[in-house]
Amino acid sequence: MDDVVIVGSGASGGTLAAHLARRGVSVTVLEGGPKIDTRTAFNTHSMPFDFENRSIPTMHPGVAGFDSERSRGVGGKSLLWNAVAWRLSQRDFKGRRHDGAGEDWPIDYADLAPYYDRVEWEVGVCGNLDGLDDLPDGIFLPPVAFKCSDALISRGAQKLGVKVIQVRKATRTIAGNGRPPCHYCGNCMAGCDVAAKYNSFDAHMKPALSTGKLRILHDSVAREVLVSPENRVTGVSYLNRETKAEGAVNARVVVVSCACVQSVALLMMSKSRLYPQGLANSSGQLGRNFIPHFTGGVQAFLTDLIGRQPVNDEGFLDHAYVPSFMHNRKREYARSFGMQFNYQNRRSVGWARAIAGFGAGYKSAVKARYPAFVVMSPYGEMLPNAQSYIDLDEKVVDRYGLPAARRHLAWGENDRRIFADMSHWAVEILKASGAEILSVAAEPQPNHELGGARMGNDPKSSVVDRNCRTHDVENLYVVDGSVFPSASEKNPTLTMMALAARAADHIADSLQ
Repeated sequence: MDDVVIVGSGASGGTLAAHLARRGVSVTVLEGGPKIDTRTAFNTHSMPFDFENRSIPTMHPGVAGFDSERSRGVGGKSLLWNAVAWRLSQRDFKGRRHDGAGEDWPIDYADLAPYYDRVEWEVGVCGNLDGLDDLPDGIFLPPVAFKCSDALISRGAQKLGVKVIQVRKATRTIAGNGRPPCHYCGNCMAGCDVAAKYNSFDAHMKPALSTGKLRILHDSVAREVLVSPENRVTGVSYLNRETKAEGAVNARVVVVSCACVQSVALLMMSKSRLYPQGLANSSGQLGRNFIPHFTGGVQAFLTDLIGRQPVNDEGFLDHAYVPSFMHNRKREYARSFGMQFNYQNRRSVGWARAIAGFGAGYKSAVKARYPAFVVMSPYGEMLPNAQSYIDLDEKVVDRYGLPAARRHLAWGENDRRIFADMSHWAVEILKASGAEILSVAAEPQPNHELGGARMGNDPKSSVVDRNCRTHDVENLYVVDGSVFPSASEKNPTLTMMALAARAADHIADSLQ
């Protein structure tokens, strides 16, 4: 019997597994997708014209994986993320106390700060020491320089009293920890074939295999967390992804780290006499408080760059960021937003369809605007509401006979006010930068799924405690974005990894 079985091998599960194994805890990781060779599996440097129908598949033909929410591959979504890595601030952890809306975390920034330190050193986060209260500094590798378009937008934003900073990413700018520096190919979300960008297998689990304490079972689709009549989880049952053969892993502790929606779904599928509404759901809160980020988008052309010679300046996609700046300004909503921009690349030029013209004139217009194209993508913090939740659709099953996870999403009045204001500011910053606006998103779109197994002190209103352990079952943990009580406007993955490192210490201590 293992000490711990972890369901999921992404950023949370991979971090947790490595930290436990290094402390001498025997760990098995269950991953629904296949083993991935990150050096050969991706179309990292390919272009649309290299493929049939000008469509780029995520992975090379013949390499199965990423074909469903339950089948991604060893490394999970960390293989294909953009690697943006922010710390949450004390205001983010106590947002209700500050704004009177949303929900406070049961932990403070000080509780997570040592784990942010540890994770940043392990994964290699580049960035600048900006001294911002709402965006705590960390342990950083050298930042990347602004691109020409970043410099133009920075000057435009400055006219409006808005600061633009260098982005922080879990991507190495100098070699270290067995990984090379980024070679700036611009295809971060298509996979990194040198592992300069963090993925949980290359940076965390692969080194931890040398401890002899870690085992990875790929192609193993979890279907139920098993619970005893004495109210203790005993392991996880699974199906082989290819053969559908049944299997099980027994362990003293079970950790669900499948990613937000799938973690909630697995717990909901794990029904028993003790938990007829889903495992660890005596509160009825499992699936509730679903709070994904919402984003918009403003497409534009920087007129100073129209007609310029195209250059290979994609770098590692976005090099700059507009951090939250509304907390000290008068506004008619709680919480705030931040803005990513310039993370489009040459592999995606759908904007060309919106350019007027025909024939040679049309082609010239597209070519002239190619080096000038920019997208401003603000991200807002959603407040929890009763209409936004996760459940199971028992009438829709996948090829394993497992019910589909279903998302219910409704934007509240506060969310819509943030969306309108962040779209307004995106347009104004671009105009101040001399941009020609092409389009503005009309409706918010969800991104970065969070919530559904909220962390809290009160077992009646939350699913897990401050250590990510479920209130109902002493040896069951949930460690991923589903435990977030509030989302902030910041990309969540670094916080998920810090929570995983913290939970690893709690689990290892409890096993002793």
